[in-house]
Amino acid sequence: MILLKKTLLAFVAGLLCLPGSASAQQPPKKPDAGSAAAAGNIADFFSKMGDQIFEDCIYELSAEQLEVQHALIGAYIRQGASSALARKLAVKQIRPPKLSAECEKVRGMQQKSAAKQPAADALPWDPKPAPPPAAVPAPPAGPPKKPAVEMAAKAPEPTAPSPGPGPAASGAPLAPGAVLTQKQVLPQWDCAPGVDYVTITHKGYPRKLTGGEICNPFEDVVRELPATASGFRLGYTIRTGRVFVISDDPKIGGKTIAWAISGREACRNNPDPDCFAARAIGPLPPGEYTFASDKGQRVSWGPKTKRAVAGIYLTKLWNRERFSPAQTNAILARGNIAIHVRLKGEMSEACLGLEPKGWAYVASLIKDQRATGVNVYIEEPYPQIAENPPVVVASTFSLTSLFK
Repeated sequence: MILLKKTLLAFVAGLLCLPGSASAQQPPKKPDAGSAAAAGNIADFFSKMGDQIFEDCIYELSAEQLEVQHALIGAYIRQGASSALARKLAVKQIRPPKLSAECEKVRGMQQKSAAKQPAADALPWDPKPAPPPAAVPAPPAGPPKKPAVEMAAKAPEPTAPSPGPGPAASGAPLAPGAVLTQKQVLPQWDCAPGVDYVTITHKGYPRKLTGGEICNPFEDVVRELPATASGFRLGYTIRTGRVFVISDDPKIGGKTIAWAISGREACRNNPDPDCFAARAIGPLPPGEYTFASDKGQRVSWGPKTKRAVAGIYLTKLWNRERFSPAQTNAILARGNIAIHVRLKGEMSEACLGLEPKGWAYVASLIKDQRATGVNVYIEEPYPQIAENPPVVVASTFSLTSLFK
C-alpha cells in the first residue's frame, strides 16, 4: 500500500512538473485554468484512491487461507495424490476473491510501476507457489492407491486429544480449548450426505473442506433496504446466522439483510455456553454492541487481517443465567469483535464473517451511519418472518480427481 501511494504521488508530481516546452530557453507558459483543474482532479483522485479503492482490494491470501492451503496439500497427499497435483489443486482452490474493475485498474498501475523496480521488490499480490508442508509424507511409490473416500454420511470425524479437564464450576478461568475438541459440528453446518470432503486440522481442531471451501457455506444473499431507511440497529441470530433490521418501522423491522458465519469448527453458530466462553473459537456472545466512537473509523483497514473491518464492542451481555461464573468471566475477557468479509476456506475468528456482497452492503450501512449498533440474539426474535438459512449443500469436488 505504501509503494502504491508513493507511485501515485510520484506520477502526479511528474504530471505537475512537466515543462511547457521542450526548449529550456523559452519562458514557461502560464497554465490555463482547465489544465490546473485537471491536474487538481487527478491529484485528488489519487490521494483518495489509497484510502477508498485500494482498501477494498484484497490481493493476498489471508494468514488463515495460507494455513488452510498448506493443510490441504497434506490432506490430498495423504489421500494418494502426487505432490504436484496436491499443490496445484490447493493453489487453485484457495485464492483471493475476484477483483472489481476498479481494483484491477489499481493493480495494473502498480504492476507497470513495479516492472521498473529491481526484481527483489516483489508485489504483494504476486502469485507464489505455496511451500510444501513441513511434515507431509512423500507420495507412495508405484501405482496410486485407491482414495480413502470420506463421505458425509460415514464414519465420525476424528478429534484431537483433549488438552485438559472441562470447565470448573467456580469462577476459575477456562482452560484453552477445553471440552471443545469433544463437541461435534451441528448437523445443519456439516457436509451434506454424498458430498466428498477431506479433513484438515487447523489450530488443533478438525475441519472438513470440499473443493477448498468449508461445508455448507451461506449463499451471498443481499436484500437492500429502502434508501430512506436509517436510524436502525442491526440484528444477528447466532443459531441461524441471519443478519436483519431492528426498527420500530413495520416496513423494515425484522427484514433480512444478509447471512453471516460466527465461530469456527464445532462452535460455528453454536450457542453452547462453552463455545461462547472460547476466545477466537466460539461465536460472538449475545448482547448489545456499539460501533467505534470515531464515526470516520467505523469501517477501517486492518493491517493484520489485510482487509477492511468494522469493529463492534460489547456493552451489555445478555442471557447471563445460561452461563456459569467461569463462562461469564471468559466471555467478558474475550475482547472486541469485528464484522468482516469471509474469504474462501475461512470460517470466522469469533466475529461475523459475511460473503463479499453481503459484507460490502453491511459495511456501507455502518459507514454511512444508517445502522447505529448491533443486537445479538441466541434465538430468532422474528420467527414469524425469518426463513431458513440459504446454505450451499452441493459440491463439485470429487476425490477421484486426485488420481487423474
